[in-house]
Amino acid sequence: DAATPAPPPALRDAAPAPVFGALSGGYRVLLDALVAAADAHLRLGTTVRELRPHDTGWRLTLGPTTAPEVLDVDAVVLAIPAPAAARLLSEAAPSAAQAAAEIELASSVVVALAYLGEDAAGLPPTSGALIATGEPLSAKAFTHSTNKWSHLSPDGLVRLRASLGRFGEAATLQVDDAELVRRVRADLAALTGITAEPVAVHVQRWGGGLPQYGVGHLDRVRAIEHGLPAGLAVAGSALHGVGVPACIGTGRAAAERLVEHLTAHPAPA
Repeated sequence: DAATPAPPPALRDAAPAPVFGALSGGYRVLLDALVAAADAHLRLGTTVRELRPHDTGWRLTLGPTTAPEVLDVDAVVLAIPAPAAARLLSEAAPSAAQAAAEIELASSVVVALAYLGEDAAGLPPTSGALIATGEPLSAKAFTHSTNKWSHLSPDGLVRLRASLGRFGEAATLQVDDAELVRRVRADLAALTGITAEPVAVHVQRWGGGLPQYGVGHLDRVRAIEHGLPAGLAVAGSALHGVGVPACIGTGRAAAERLVEHLTAHPAPA
């Protein structure tokens, strides 16, 4: 057999790529860059209550019922949770709305903890741990954030986060933040022996933030995507996965769908 050629020096001497990628400064850096590149006009904190076909495009009803506002647009991307999409599509795309309504959601909570280095000596040199259903612990996963992303510890603190909440466990999350932190610290002590007081804690709740991909999910997604009239598109975690790459893929597909439609049917001058 011929000998395997040696890799070029540039590859041979390069540092190994990290297993996990992240953005220094968090995803806000990415969002701000996308907003700047798009030169978009943002309307944050505004509720869209109704979506109807109108002339060659769509009419949105915005704001509170006591002071509604009408906005006429050429096309719409629905990047929202499945139940909200089902409500807005109920008249414009009934079959897509029905499929979206069948996608169930779970709620979750993330508890972030920061420790002095000497207080977190029991933390293993791993990226984290997944906890099986049925274990006598409250958390479903721990991420050893400092190990996973080294840029998160410029001050020398050890950071980690715990995730809580599986499908059907919404009631177990309906406790105050202090109780959630107590449960997470008890789990951490059981897993690693760390009992020290954290120097900082942050609790972030995501009500209905985890779509569930049950039996028949791909059929539901096809019904949603194929049941939309021209000028409408959907994107987001309810379709092909909650991960950032999957969501980017749905966003790109939605944009391409609308660009194709608007190119073939330009708005009147």
